[in-house]
Formats: sequence, C-alpha cells, structure tokens
Amino acid sequence: MKKSLKAALLPAVLSCSFVVAAPADVQSEPTQPRSGRGSRLPQTSMSDPAFRAADQGYKSYDRGDYAAAAALAQEAVRLSPSNREYRMLLVNALSAANRLAEAEQAITEGIQQAGDSGALQAQREPIRRRMAEEPAKAAYKALEQRDTEGAIANARTAVGYAPANRTYRMVLIYALLLGERFGEAEQAASELIAMMNRADTSPLVLRAYARQRLGRRAEAVADLDPALHQEGMTPEAHRSIHLIAADAALAAKEPQRALDLLSGFSQSADEQMARRRRAARAALIRPVAAAAEAVTTAPFDPPALDCSKAESEQQCALVPGAARDPALDLATVAYRDFARKDYQAAAAAAEQAVELSPDNRDFKMLLLSAQMNTEKYDQAEETATQALLHGDDAALLAQRGSVRRRLGKETLAREDFAAALRMGSLPPATEIRLLADLDRKPEARQRFDEALSSGGFAEVSDVEVAYLATRVGDDEEALAAFNRADASGTLPNTAYEDAAFAAVRAHHDAEALVYFERSIAEATALELRVTPQRLFETRRAVAEVSRQRGVIASQTYRGPVSGLGVAPSADTLQAGIEGYWRPFGYRNARYVELFARTFGSLYTRGSNSAFGDTLQTTVGIRHKLVSRANLVASFGRMFSRAGGRNDWLAQLGYSGGKGTDLRVDTQRWLTHGEVGRSRLMGGRDGRWVLFPHVSAAADYDSTAVQQNSAGIGPGVNSSRWFREDPEHAPRSYFELSLQYRFRLVGAQRAKGVFLTLTMTY
Repeated sequence: MKKSLKAALLPAVLSCSFVVAAPADVQSEPTQPRSGRGSRLPQTSMSDPAFRAADQGYKSYDRGDYAAAAALAQEAVRLSPSNREYRMLLVNALSAANRLAEAEQAITEGIQQAGDSGALQAQREPIRRRMAEEPAKAAYKALEQRDTEGAIANARTAVGYAPANRTYRMVLIYALLLGERFGEAEQAASELIAMMNRADTSPLVLRAYARQRLGRRAEAVADLDPALHQEGMTPEAHRSIHLIAADAALAAKEPQRALDLLSGFSQSADEQMARRRRAARAALIRPVAAAAEAVTTAPFDPPALDCSKAESEQQCALVPGAARDPALDLATVAYRDFARKDYQAAAAAAEQAVELSPDNRDFKMLLLSAQMNTEKYDQAEETATQALLHGDDAALLAQRGSVRRRLGKETLAREDFAAALRMGSLPPATEIRLLADLDRKPEARQRFDEALSSGGFAEVSDVEVAYLATRVGDDEEALAAFNRADASGTLPNTAYEDAAFAAVRAHHDAEALVYFERSIAEATALELRVTPQRLFETRRAVAEVSRQRGVIASQTYRGPVSGLGVAPSADTLQAGIEGYWRPFGYRNARYVELFARTFGSLYTRGSNSAFGDTLQTTVGIRHKLVSRANLVASFGRMFSRAGGRNDWLAQLGYSGGKGTDLRVDTQRWLTHGEVGRSRLMGGRDGRWVLFPHVSAAADYDSTAVQQNSAGIGPGVNSSRWFREDPEHAPRSYFELSLQYRFRLVGAQRAKGVFLTLTMTY
C-alpha cells in the first residue's frame, strides 16, 4: 500500500501545467545594416590602413557577411585602438554574427581604451538581453521535462543577463518552488515585488505559497489578501487567485475560510470550484486526525505559471494547481498511522477516505489491509467484495481469499486463490504464496525456482524471498536469503528465530544457534516482544540443537526397565545407567545416537542373586526416523557376564505426549500420556514441578505364565530441573514417580506400588 499511495501523491506535486513561450521582449534583436559610408567614417585618406580595413568591414556588413566584417573591424581596432567608430563597427559585427559574449567584451575594452560618449554602453543592455535568450529557453525546456535543478540554474543565468526582465524572474521563482527551495523562492519573489508594477499580483501569490510552505501561514495570508482585492483584474485572474487562496486555506486546515473565499462565485458546473467546495465540506464534517501537526506546512500543489500571453508589462498569468482529492488528507493520515502500526486509527481514517472517494482502488486496499491487521475480518471481506464489484482484480481476490481463510471459509478462500491465479497478472511472489496456500507445493517450488533463476525477485526483499523459500520447502535458499538480509542490515529481529529454524532444517546447526542466541539477546534486552513461554521454548530449542551427548540414570521398583519398555514379572528393585553420543549433530530432530547401557537388580523377591550377577549390558545405535514424531528405531547387542540374556535386540518405538516439558507461563498445565495436571512448586525459580495424575498401564510378556496384565491407579511425579543459563533452557532433571495401580485384568504384576527415580543429564 505504501507504494501505491506514494504514486498517488507524487503526480500531484508535478502535475501543474507549465505553458511558457518566450515573450516579445526576449526575441532576437539583429543589428540593422547601415547604408552610406559617409555617415559612419570620417573623410580620411584611403592610404590609412585602419581606414581601409574599416571601409571593407562596413561593406562586408552591408552584404551580411558578419564574420568578415568582424575580422576587418578587429584589424581596424588593432591599428587604431582609440577610434570609437571602429569599435562600434566591431561590436555591431560581433552582435550580428551572434558572438554575443565577444561583443560584450568588445564594449568593455572599447570603453576602457577609447572612452565612451554613451553609444558603446547603450549597446550592452540589448546584447545582454539577447544573451539571456538561450538560458531562458533552456529553463523552459527543463521545466517541461520536470528538471527543476536545470530550470533553476538556467533561469538564474537568464536573470543575471537581463535583471529587468520580470518574466525570467517569475520563471526562476516558479522553478524554485517546484524544487521545494522555498527560502530562495521567497527571496527571489521579494526582489521582484520591490521592482514590480503594483498591478501584477503574481509575485505576491508565489511568495505567499513559499511562506506557507515554510510554516509562516500568517505572512502568507498577508500576501494573499492584497492580491485578492486587487482592482482591475480580469474575471479569469480574479477566479484563479481565489482558487489558489482556497487551496492554501485547505492545506492550512482552514476549510471554512476556503468556503468563504469561494462563496462569491456561482454554484454552476465549474468542476474546479466544486472539487474544492467538496474538500472543504468534507474537512468540516470529518476533521482529519492530528490536524494540529504542522498545519501551515501541509504540502499542496503550487499554482502553475503561464507566460505565453505576457504583454509589454511582462506579466505572467497564474493558473490554479490541480485540486486535491478530498479524501487524500485522510488517506495520508491512514497511511501514517499504518506505518506506525496504529491499525485502529488507520482503519478509521481509511474508511472515511473510501467514503469520500469510493472509486479509489488504493484507498480500498489501504482500508482492507488496516482491517486485516485489526482482525476485523468480516468488515475486510465486505470491503474486498465491494471493491470487486467494479471488476475482478487479482490482488484483491488474493486478499479476500486470505480474509476468508481466517474466517474459516476455506472453500471460498480457495476459490478466490484459484481465480486470482487464473487471471495471470500477479507478481511471482504472490503467485508462489497462492500456490502454496492451495497445497500445490510442487508447482510453487517450480515457480519459485523459475523466478529465482530469471531474476523475478529483483524487486522483492531478501527477507520476503527467505519466507517464500520456507513456504516451498527450500531451506537452503531460505537460509541464504536470511543471511543476505542480515549482511545488508535489513533482517528484523522478529525474523531471527525463523532464520534459526531454517538453519535447523537445512542441518546448519552452528548458524541456527547463532540466530537463536541473537533472538534471545534481543528479547532479554526488551528489543523484541515475546511471551515468557515463547522465550523459554527458544531456549529449549538451543538446548536441544546444541546437545551432543547425555547420560540417563534410573532406579525403579516394579517399573519398566530403560531400553526394554516392559516391567519385570516380579517385585524387583533395579538400577541402571545409559550414556549416548550424537556423532552427526541434531539433523533437524532426526539424530543418530550411539549408546551403551547397563542395568541390574538390587533386589528381587525370592532371589539371592548378587547385583553383579544380574547386570545386563547393551551397546547399539538408534535413529529418530522423523522430525515431528518420536518414532525411534534401535538395534543393539545385549550381553551378560553371568549367564543372562545374550542376544541381538531390535526395537521400534513410538512415544508422545503433551505438557511433559517445563513451562514458565503458568502455574499448572495439562499433561497428556498420564492424565493429570502439573503445577509449579517451591521457590521463585519455578523449576520444581509436582504432577498428580491417574495412570493406566498394560503389558504383554510372552515369557510369563500369564502373558497379559493391565492396571489403573493414582500417582504423583515430582521433578526438579537444573543446568540452565541465559541461552539454554534446563538441560537436566531429577524425577521421582510413585504410583499405585489396581489390577484390571491379567496377572498380578499389574497391581501394587510402582516407584521410579530418574536422573537425566
């Protein structure tokens, strides 16, 4: 929206027509040949070489051979430097040959070396007027091409050559106004006012414009008032000045004054008058928010300048600038509020702008964006639908589809997305997003690759390219784009975590940790707004991605043995320990672990076996098969020193749950797997968790007499988390689990007390 609104404002500044033609007083003034030698040369002997050169010079001049005349005159002056007639011939010949700078130099040298009776000096002003013609024409051309700096430079040169020419001064003032050099324009206008005919109000009006743009509204009014009441103006000039003054009043947020200025004119079908009246009435009914800000410096179009009909007084006519759209001020406020992320205010101002200018597509898009950001999706859908009544628009269809998806209207949203794609006029980035929204990911990836290779993202920021790459599953390119944005200083801190996860998915753990830690640092410094739980989850990600090894020690009474997942068939107290290593890193949660574990029985009812005799050791490898689920395949070799089980062990296991990690955003939470509620206990550090619950368990043991068993009962877990720092969430914990189960079916092993003590490091 930002772009479209600027495009609406820029032409308003430069749209003033500049119709300028060089007036009569600046046309060429060729020197007329003189006839009759006697009137020009004294009766001197033809034997004088200076006389002969001058005589031939006049003859060449009379024939129109000004180059030869100038050369002969220079020779005559060289031979007789004090002769004023020869110097006058030289000046006239150079002037006629259009060698104006040389002609002016010849005047200066003639006065210095031969004195002057006034004739030489009288030639200077006409020559300088002619010298002003070329820069004046260049200034007009520069204005036609909207080259304000070129126009200013050439107009200054023209004024320097012909300071009495008011037309050139008006052109200079106008060019300075277009270049927004208001202080210089005011000074130039003041200089012209000091030398002008009081009947010419144009310099006053231009100075008023400059002063208002400088924030001096009272001085601007002081210039406008005498111009408004000038006697003897033509009806057209009278109308133009009142329209210009009304524009100034509207820009100064004085709508009633604007109406008063226009009240003396009929309510006929004059569109210029009508538009300004509508703007004034709209401002009275719906005052623009924060209108007090810089009220006298609000931008508005300068009056245009028409010097094509300048008369002998050298007056140029002023033409009112283009009337502002009555909704433009409101749209400007809406855009400003949108940029400040005050979406409520932006939506209110944009809604008023649309009411005043219902056919303006840009205003509707602004309103739609503001409504979406304020989550007014019902209103946003209606805004988009009304805008589409004027004809299908791919961008609007895409926007409405996004709104409908948020409203849960998935079928309608997909219809809008498909219709927008069929129109075929969308930018590549939008097309890719819509294909992804329609679950056409292969097409989205193909379109992304095509745009990337063909330069289709030339106008798209690296950050946006990164998110597009994420949508289509190209994590390597996403990370590269995030890195480019970071290197150029355009990566916002809100994207650090997204860049980190892109690096995780691309198996670049070291880069991921850098981005995670930067996100944590920004949040800690209050430069990034995140919830405490979100910050904790980021720290948890750092702890998981950076983990390379670990140790798990446990002691259980009638609980499942680590690595087997099956409870013993008798009352048994067991202890064990496992160590593991991830040789290839995190691999987007599809890590490979080499492990070794051993466990033994400290006590078994009805058995006198020593602990050492019961030790069972397993060495193996396991692989987490998918990123989003805890599905693990394991293969290892079991062996025992005292005649226990020696065998190969292959396992495929799945586990899941909810709420089993520590939380920092609440004192209690639901935990899934074993149903209950966890709650924080103890001191302020919030690292001791109590988990009362109800547990249901069932097992199958093909080696037991009764192979099946199932039980249910209450339990309580207590855990203590530790080993954390500002970047890492707690990486270790102790946990004590105590349960009592009632047998439901099967063997008695499902009944009784179950106790587990675990330490994970």
